[in-house]
Amino acid sequence: MKRTLPLLLVLIILLTGLIAGTTAGCSDGGTDETVTLKFVRTGNDTAEADYWKRLIADFNAQNTGIVVEYDDAAIGEAMETKLNSMFSAGLGPDLIGHGILSVAARVEAGQYQPITNYFNNWEGKSDLMASVLANGTYKGEIYGLAYSTTPFVFAYRMDMFTAAGLDPEKPPQTWAELKEFAEKLTLKDSSGNITQSGFAFPKSAGNFVEFDTLVFTNGGRFFDENGNPTLNTPESLETLEFLASFVNETGIPYSSTETNPFVAGTAAMTLINNVALTPMLKNADYAGKISISLPPANKEQATFSGCNMLFIGGTCKNQDQAFKFIEYALTKEEVLRRAKDLNIPVTRESQVDAFIALDPLNAIRSECVAKGIGMPRTTWATIFQRIRNNLVQEVLYSTKSAEAALEAAQAELEAEIAAP
Repeated sequence: MKRTLPLLLVLIILLTGLIAGTTAGCSDGGTDETVTLKFVRTGNDTAEADYWKRLIADFNAQNTGIVVEYDDAAIGEAMETKLNSMFSAGLGPDLIGHGILSVAARVEAGQYQPITNYFNNWEGKSDLMASVLANGTYKGEIYGLAYSTTPFVFAYRMDMFTAAGLDPEKPPQTWAELKEFAEKLTLKDSSGNITQSGFAFPKSAGNFVEFDTLVFTNGGRFFDENGNPTLNTPESLETLEFLASFVNETGIPYSSTETNPFVAGTAAMTLINNVALTPMLKNADYAGKISISLPPANKEQATFSGCNMLFIGGTCKNQDQAFKFIEYALTKEEVLRRAKDLNIPVTRESQVDAFIALDPLNAIRSECVAKGIGMPRTTWATIFQRIRNNLVQEVLYSTKSAEAALEAAQAELEAEIAAP
């Protein structure tokens, strides 16, 4: 027994050393030879998952001592549930790929760490588009850096323009032109039913960003510098009254959860997510018939643009290694490769010319990103989304006047924000 005890102690010491030398996760605080970073991304589409798995394999091969482990979840409730469960269990991810709506809520919950100091020392800090940098900034600190954007573009049928006697090289630039063109491009049968929408605009939506786009082009915003809601403004009222003056007479009613009539080939103009338009642009039946531009503006050029960013999780203990991965994912080479592989706009200014060289329409896509505005970076953004949706539907279905609907929506939003 006396001989056995020293041998057991030696074995325990050796085993402890082996374990310590091979495991060191960001979440468990280990700092020896290998740091393991857990990365969870919103979206489970195959093409983007394959892209990230390839990038991670390259990063792991080039960075001895760092291992990034990949996981993802479907956009929406699945991603929120996954993150909430992981943080609740004390197993929060070290790296998170998520959107604008997550910023304020997860910062306030301590689930995103500020990376302002890392950003200030990053070689790409002056190259990242200002519009996408704004999406990851909250209360003066930078939390997320953009890797993917989904701008809304104004799409139109050049062949339908020609048939209506309009110049196919000159899409509407103003609200007045948008309404005029929509009326000229609308076709009806002998019974007065619309057979071709002049302008496809949804009458119901899960997220009415088409409305937001026009508010932005009218100089309006939905929150002020102090984070207070500004839904009931002259800019919003004017936008609602403008839409109510013509969209019901120039478009076939549809929901944003359904196929946009433009994609179905029965509309001449629309506001549409750049990604949603891609299959149509690849369809040989529409070759040479479709073009895009910035949305028609009343006061300023602007559009809505979604954005996914890379964040460092609030419980991550190896921030240096985590930001090293973010740097790698946002190199000029990877930004351009994502554009090629996933058909998404670049987020670095230096890559815009190379992006345009891939497709002339990319000039418009880049402009839409540069002039893009996202959802409010506030803790009440999801409440705003629901109330705004109802507001627009009330006006388009004529259940309330624009003025009354706005006043009620602002009051409801303020009350829900103030509720304990």
